Formats: sequence, structure tokens, C-alpha cells
Amino acid sequence: MLGIFANKQFNPEGANGLLYGDPTFLLKQVTAVVFSSVWAFTFTYAMLRIIEGFTPVKVTELTEEVGLDESQLGEHAYEQVGD
Repeated sequence: MLGIFANKQFNPEGANGLLYGDPTFLLKQVTAVVFSSVWAFTFTYAMLRIIEGFTPVKVTELTEEVGLDESQLGEHAYEQVGD
């Protein structure tokens, strides 16, 4: 919100925001958010690919159907209703 509401009246060393006639501060913030989001997605995707080379990241379809509690721990998380 600083990119919108910043005002040099409160901080003479700072910058004015969008409402005070300077959209560059807001554009810098939007650029930083977009770059950070792209970086986080790319890094996470790369890490998952590397981890997948050593151990499976996703369980099988049968394990998904049975449920992780039962397939990996041998426990039932919830009572089956209507069976």
C-alpha cells in the first residue's frame, strides 16, 4: 500500500505514491512482487524435479484412493459412513 499512499510530507527522504502523483514507486513494488513470485515458482519447480530424481514426490493413484493414513501408517483417519 505504500506504493499508493506514500507521501513526502511524512517522509521527505521517501517517495510519493500513486495518489500523490508518482506511479514509479508502485511500479517498482509490482515489479518486485512479480519477480519474487516467478523466482519462487521456478525454484520450487526445479527443486521438485531434482528431488524426483532421488525419490518419488507423488504417490500412486491406488495410494491416493486408499488414503495416506491407511497406506503409509496403517490407520484410519475417519470412520467410513455408508459402507
